[in-house]
Amino acid sequence: MKDFNPEGKFEVKETPYIKMFVKDGILHFYYKEIENMDLDMAKACVKDRKEFTNNKSYPCLVDVVMLKNSTKEARDYFADEGNEGIKANAILVSSSAVKMMTNFYIMVNKPKNPTRMFTDKDSALEWLAQYKD
Repeated sequence: MKDFNPEGKFEVKETPYIKMFVKDGILHFYYKEIENMDLDMAKACVKDRKEFTNNKSYPCLVDVVMLKNSTKEARDYFADEGNEGIKANAILVSSSAVKMMTNFYIMVNKPKNPTRMFTDKDSALEWLAQYKD
């Protein structure tokens, strides 16, 4: 989570798998180092997010830089039920392997809400701004 830097005073929620906070109407969601995200982990992440946001919908910056791999079941879950309460996802990537995994997720799993991949955090936040209340 090298880019996890909530500037200012924000409520930060941390779980075994993620750190998250809301800043300027955008949910920032950072995965911790995870070797292989499975369905149970995915469900826990979504449950924790919904509790943290009190089921309010947000555009979401999703940093998957530290996520190594995920199971088909986890990807299917994230693309459908796991996107409840998310207006749009900007997925922040760095390595070629994570880019390939994210492209696969977007093209094959077809998330039910607007989803784009970014390598630049500022560009991702700029794109997400159109989905804010």
